[in-house]
Amino acid sequence: MSARSVVAALALLASPGLTACSSPSPAPPRQPVGVETSVSTRYYPVRGTTTAAIFAAIDANGLVETSGHRAVGLTSAEWKLTSGDVDARAVPCVFPSLTIMLHLAVMLPRHEAPEVLPADLRDRWERFVARVAAHEQRHVDIYLEGAKAMKTRLEATRTAVPCADLEKTIDAAWRAQQSDIERAQTEFHAADETKARSEREALQARLDGTRARLEPVDAEIRRLDAELADLRRQVDAGRADLVAQHHALAGRRGAFAEEYNRLVADANGLIDALNWARW
Repeated sequence: MSARSVVAALALLASPGLTACSSPSPAPPRQPVGVETSVSTRYYPVRGTTTAAIFAAIDANGLVETSGHRAVGLTSAEWKLTSGDVDARAVPCVFPSLTIMLHLAVMLPRHEAPEVLPADLRDRWERFVARVAAHEQRHVDIYLEGAKAMKTRLEATRTAVPCADLEKTIDAAWRAQQSDIERAQTEFHAADETKARSEREALQARLDGTRARLEPVDAEIRRLDAELADLRRQVDAGRADLVAQHHALAGRRGAFAEEYNRLVADANGLIDALNWARW
């Protein structure tokens, strides 16, 4: 290889280098995107002054999730992607006024006459509807966060391509973000259901324990009743010496009865709590 050839070769290599060091062409503009969101809340009526009647009214309202499960509250989303007129021949292509539109509709229960509920039931109802509202609000938040993420995703789309290609890119980004949103909703549902199931299992364990304690107390009361009946017959037959024993046994039976009634009240309270925790 001659020296000239080497120089020529270097010159050829240097030429692209000089071009690369020159000012680059400006980056194509990003696709402008707007977001419009709205949230509306409606209520379905609930009646009843007992736990059973209230949940019968809730069951009758007919709310059903997309999964097919019955629902106490429901959040539905309506998405649209709109744009002004596009000149399909323009390069770079820009979709003017590209706007993400999201309308959320929330459905919640509302008791028609909460003032007539007994104090303890009203307290349970208020805590229940607050929990339902908080659950649906999280669904709303996930959708709204998703709309913002959708805006960021679409804005990252460069406009220096033919309109047909840009439209495909926007459609792919739209579908990908929708999948992310639905995944987040599913994960939230799973986590919330796990928490609710854990609470129900804890209540059920307490109820099982209370019922287990009831059985021996009930058996002892039955045994004492039989013994008291026998002593009563003997006292009535003239065994005055057994009166004190009868009174002592009756006192013991009374103590067991108090314990039994307390355990029954605890069990009924846990059953009621389980009914309210089933959602």
